Amino acid sequence: MSTAERLRALLQRDFDLAPEALRSDATLESLDIDSLRMIEILFCIEDEFGITVAAEPAEIRSRVTTFGDLEGYVDALVAAGGARAP
Repeated sequence: MSTAERLRALLQRDFDLAPEALRSDATLESLDIDSLRMIEILFCIEDEFGITVAAEPAEIRSRVTTFGDLEGYVDALVAAGGARAP
């Protein structure tokens, strides 16, 4: 399963977002993802992907503005070995 598919499943299941809304170009704003909700999503992403998000929420918010950006960010963390130690 790709990162995008895993993220879509997570956001549908845990945050009740419509699957058709989760397009690469969909902005977080259009998905009603504010800074508090983004923090909740990042905690779920850490659990789902076994990674640690070390960046500050404001930094992430400035870099991640679309669903596609979120996918790329998670891919980069996984590729960089952002996995937590067991």
